[in-house]
Amino acid sequence: MKRLYIGVASTVLALLCLAVQPSAGATQMVSLVYNGSPQSPQQIGSDEFRRKLAEIAQGRVILDERAGNAMGSETAILAAMRSGVVDMATLSGSVVSSAVPEFGVFDVPFLFRDAAQAKAVAEGPVGALFAKHFADKGLVLLAIGKQGFRNVTNSKRPIHSPADLRGLKIRVLPNEVYQMTFKALGAEVVPMEFTLVYSALKDGRIDGQENPVATIAASHLEEVQKYASLTGHFFAPIAFVANREVFQALKPADQAAIIAAAKAGAEATWQSGVAEETKKLEELRKGGMEIIEKVDRQPFIDAVKSLEPEFEKRFGKDLLARIRATP
Repeated sequence: MKRLYIGVASTVLALLCLAVQPSAGATQMVSLVYNGSPQSPQQIGSDEFRRKLAEIAQGRVILDERAGNAMGSETAILAAMRSGVVDMATLSGSVVSSAVPEFGVFDVPFLFRDAAQAKAVAEGPVGALFAKHFADKGLVLLAIGKQGFRNVTNSKRPIHSPADLRGLKIRVLPNEVYQMTFKALGAEVVPMEFTLVYSALKDGRIDGQENPVATIAASHLEEVQKYASLTGHFFAPIAFVANREVFQALKPADQAAIIAAAKAGAEATWQSGVAEETKKLEELRKGGMEIIEKVDRQPFIDAVKSLEPEFEKRFGKDLLARIRATP
């Protein structure tokens, strides 16, 4: 009988393989990997995914949830999942877009007014459009959740306008839209995996970075950064994704259970809202970080308007207009 091998990747590409016999009535073990700090959206979503799957599947499918930097960067996890070493992953949308470029529309700066609009887009007809693009890459998009709006931190000065970014070495994800955006804003762009960011901030190789408040707090960046400006320049989703071959090998009922559980995990991230962010900001203040809350976003929006033709070329003028028109 053919055996299905399921595993998890580490930074040294060590494999933990779990052999499962796909015979009638057998329990299926599937792996779910994420790279995130404690209480990050990745953890919140993955934990609820596992809990809900146990409830729905009633022992037919068991989720082997693995977390932490020991598993490697999100880019490494995505590669492991595409190769079939990892079955499923909870990943930052901007990382997923390296494999599914169409998903990068979420990366367009200042595209979303608030989280409610982003949720309506993710769970509506626009979100459904992405399924085919994931399938074409050997993946299955199970659900879209919320990581949050991204904000700039740095060790040099408060950021009130794009002029304040000039000359600062700002780390961004190895993502073309992120890089072109911060170049347009005047920063010196340094693409870097997040696992390297804390040490680079500490030794001064970079001046700043950008991330959602939850990530800034969970990573204790107040220890190496003096200022946080709530620019809200990107909305960052998280994607619950499965290897298509592994997913299709499951019984239809088990596939349905996984999708329902992933959606529950995504909903848990959307429900993590204003109160939690306020609490995290207070933690950062107590740690010595100065929070610049009142940032006029219009100068930033104006600074990136020159990129609109490129975004229209990449994602389509109609799609961008459709997203902006979503209530």
